[in-house]
This record gives sequence, C-alpha cells and structure tokens, in this order.
Amino acid sequence: MRSTVIKVLTFMISVFTVSAFAQEQNSPHRGSIQDPKKAVEYFDKELAFITGPHNVNQVVTGEVKNVTIVDVRSAKDYKEGHIPGAINIPTEKYNNFAGNETEFPGLRKNGYNYVYCYDVLCNLAQKAARKFAMAGYPVKEVRGGFEGWQEGGYPIEK
Repeated sequence: MRSTVIKVLTFMISVFTVSAFAQEQNSPHRGSIQDPKKAVEYFDKELAFITGPHNVNQVVTGEVKNVTIVDVRSAKDYKEGHIPGAINIPTEKYNNFAGNETEFPGLRKNGYNYVYCYDVLCNLAQKAARKFAMAGYPVKEVRGGFEGWQEGGYPIEK
C-alpha cells in the first residue's frame, strides 16, 4: 500500500514538473520580446474606450465638458451615493442591458457617456456601454467603478 502511494505521489510530482516546464517554455516572457507596435495599437484601443476616476473628476469639476456620467447600478444603490452629477440608468429597469431598447434618456450622442458600475470586477458597465454604443452613443467605461471612485477619495453625492 505504502509503495503504491509513493508511486502515485512520484507520478503526480513528475506530471506537475513537466507541466510547469512546458508552461514556462511557452511563456511570452521567455525568449521573445514584445512587439512595441502591437503594444501601441493595444493601448490606443484601450484608451479610446476606458477612463478612470481622475478623468471623471475633471468632468465633475467642470474642467472637461460634453460628458454625461452614467451610473448603471441599481436605483437603490444610486440613491445611497453616487458620483456627483451622474445620472442613473439602472440595470433592473433595462433587463441587465440585454433587452431591445435603443433610446436611453439622459445619454448624449454629441459627446461622451462615461459609464460605471460597482467595482473593477463588475462587468455591468461593460454590458451597458456595449448596449449604448450599439444604439449610437459614444461611451467610455470608468475603470474601477464606484469603488474606484471612493478609493480615490473623490466626493460622493446622495
């Protein structure tokens, strides 16, 4: 019995070692260097569609104009506190942004709509931003959501 356990453990360790070695050999950090042109393309695309709390605060303080801040959290959570000046387009009213709606009161087509939800792990803002973009509204997702806003020490409106 004991020798069987030792054989099984030895086998498992060797499989793990081979697997780890194979992963290291296929790692993008081993032997090849990133193509800087592809990195520029990637970050250009990301910057076109994502913003952060600092940029949102520039809207709140009036430094940046022609932007609507959009909170897609529940109406209850919005009432408990939100980014100053944000409008609420609550997820529960729009079927988690999976419905057929094409008009969203308060959004603008002649400027940006900065969309946020709960936190960096929440994809509700992404779903809403996709839906809004499909309806012709220019959008950016606020990375970090309301939690990121709070962690930045920015003001909250109730």
